[in-house]
Amino acid sequence: MSEATRRLRQELYSLLDHVVVVKLSDGTKYEGRLKGLDVDGLTLHMVLEDARDQSGSELPKVFISGGRVSEIILKERALFNAKEFAAYVIERLKVRPDAVRVDEILNVVRLLDRYVVSERGVEGSGPFAEKLYSVWQEYMESKSKPRTS
Repeated sequence: MSEATRRLRQELYSLLDHVVVVKLSDGTKYEGRLKGLDVDGLTLHMVLEDARDQSGSELPKVFISGGRVSEIILKERALFNAKEFAAYVIERLKVRPDAVRVDEILNVVRLLDRYVVSERGVEGSGPFAEKLYSVWQEYMESKSKPRTS
């Protein structure tokens, strides 16, 4: 797989669990939370949850055949950046860098092969998970504050 293809897939997978607008080749539009994605060669099949069509009708789930997709537009900016959070947690908790792994495709950070941190929070339990959760909350709050000039 070429570097360009790998990067494109990484960008597409980063859209999972975010609100997107999907425009089809016939002009139809759907807006919803991207819950599933299948990159099959040149085809891009997807599933939207809690979707609306262009007339405003609410649809619990929409399965879209990839051959019909002309555009995918991200409606909300992701707050969580796995690379950035990894550096943040290394600094804040003084974790050894070799104990932290970043999965850019899934946009998650794995720590000590026991904990997984994503935009949704911290997976794992125990005292370290609680500290990690506090750092995650601090990080997410800093990302959601409006920037001042």
